[in-house]
Parts: sequence; structure tokens; C-alpha cells
Amino acid sequence: MGMSELPISRRGILGAAMVGAVGLVAGCGQENGGQAAPDGSQAPSAAPPGSATSPATSPTSTTTPAAPASPADIAARAVVPVLCYHQVRPYEGGDTSYTKQLLVVEPAAFGRQLDAIKGAGYTTISPDQYQAHLTTGAALPERPVILSFDDGKDNQVSRALPALVERGMTGTWFIMSVVIGNSGWTTKAQIKEMADAGITIGCHTYDHHDVRKYTAKDFRTQFVDARKTLQDHSGQPVETFAFPYGAWNPAALPHLEKAGFTTAFQLEEKPLDRERPLMTLRRSLAVSDWSGDQVVEKLGTLSKRA
Repeated sequence: MGMSELPISRRGILGAAMVGAVGLVAGCGQENGGQAAPDGSQAPSAAPPGSATSPATSPTSTTTPAAPASPADIAARAVVPVLCYHQVRPYEGGDTSYTKQLLVVEPAAFGRQLDAIKGAGYTTISPDQYQAHLTTGAALPERPVILSFDDGKDNQVSRALPALVERGMTGTWFIMSVVIGNSGWTTKAQIKEMADAGITIGCHTYDHHDVRKYTAKDFRTQFVDARKTLQDHSGQPVETFAFPYGAWNPAALPHLEKAGFTTAFQLEEKPLDRERPLMTLRRSLAVSDWSGDQVVEKLGTLSKRA
């Protein structure tokens, strides 16, 4: 499927075995939504490979801090393209056409996309850098981009991570905490390995439960506890979040903030929330068969989006 045929939303279903129970795991998709704030005692990780150090965090900076940006200011600046990948592996016999199109990219195709992105002058950045730009106007590279990976499959560590490191690029891993250590999924040790390599570890809830359906008890399990698990394994603050299915509702956003998240990402269909744009930043699903020219064209379109 070419770029013009890209569907607007997705509901990919992935099977995952939970520890000691039957687990339901779904891929990302279209819109979504913690509680007790963490102690914040952990220091942020060092600047990731292939990223630009934000002037706002420079220890030698003497610039007077800018006034906090308004929600409207943040929304106007929120044009950094963010791509969403899932699995990087060869196609398998049971893969559907949908899976091959939006959930799995073959390693060679993934490499070609990365080469095109880098060749077009894009620099990968972290959600922290994006957040600093949105809230303070901190400088970003001329062509910034965020490459994100959802769910936590083990091939993201074995195939995607080496491809990024080889090219001096970085990424953001949004991981479901329930799958950690299960067969075919990332392990505690791999999460620490990625964090030490400069990868940003983000939260993708406990078990991919649709945020729009949460009751009061879900916010602690899906936001607070899941974040704490990822912090413990990575040694990072874990301050960025991705909505399952890309789906959100306004009622969930205050709970994300209370849980300690500073940014959260939907998918691109819905506008940013007027009051909490940082909690509804947009991403786009990466299409597996995009050529290098097509992925660069898509990034250009996203960076011009209002």
C-alpha cells in the first residue's frame, strides 16, 4: 500500500502471555488517558546518540528562563514529526496484510527508511527535548524527528536498536509493563541495556487496556504502577506515555499528569486538547512498504501540519 492509501486508524491485535494469567495485548491505534506523583529522585539520562543537547538543560547556560508557554503556544509549536513502529522482523506465515502493512517492517526496509531519514538531514530527538521546546522554546535541530516503538517485542531490541545505533540515531520505546520477561518480549536486562544506550523508555500502560474505559482503580494500575515498574528497570524517570490504540479522552489527562508524565502521544487523527496539549501530542503510524522518498515526504507533511 502506498502512502496515499494509508488508513487513518488501526486496531492491531497482538497476542501476549501474561505472567501466571491469560493476557490480552493490542497494538496502537487512534485517540486516550495515574495518580500519585513519584518522588522524582532519579536524574535524567544522558543525551541520547544522534540527538542535540537542549540549551534549556545546558549547565553553562546563563539565559533567563522564558515565561511558561500557554496551551496555545504549545499547540502552535507541536509540529515535530513522530513516527510509530511496532515490530522489526521478517514477515511470517501467519501475518495478515494489515500486520505486514502497519505492524511489522522487515529489517532491510527499516534500514532503508532510516537511511533516507538521516540522508534528508533529520536528527532524532527525545520526548524530553520536544517537551523543552514546546514549553520554553528551547532550540531543536533544523529537522527534528522522534522515532518511537510500541508494545515491547524482543525484536525491537535485537533488530531495531542495532540499526539505530549503527546510524547514530536514537528512539523512544513505549513498553507495556505486563509483558516484561515473557517469551518473545523484552526483558528487565534489555530495558536497562536500551536505557544505557540512550534510548528513552516510555510507558504504554500495564496491559494495553483502552484508556477511555478506565475506572478509578485503573489509573493507578495502568499509569502509576506501570510507570514505577519501568523506572525500576530502566533507571530513568519515565516521563512520556503513549496511548493504546492512540486513543484518549479528556477525563484521563489529569490522571496522566498526576502520575508524573510530562508528555503523552496519541495518533494523528484528533486535534490536540486545548487545555493539555502536552498530553495529546500526535504521532503517525509508519508504513512498512514506504520507500525512502515516501517516508521523507511524509515527515515533511507532518512538520508543516497546523
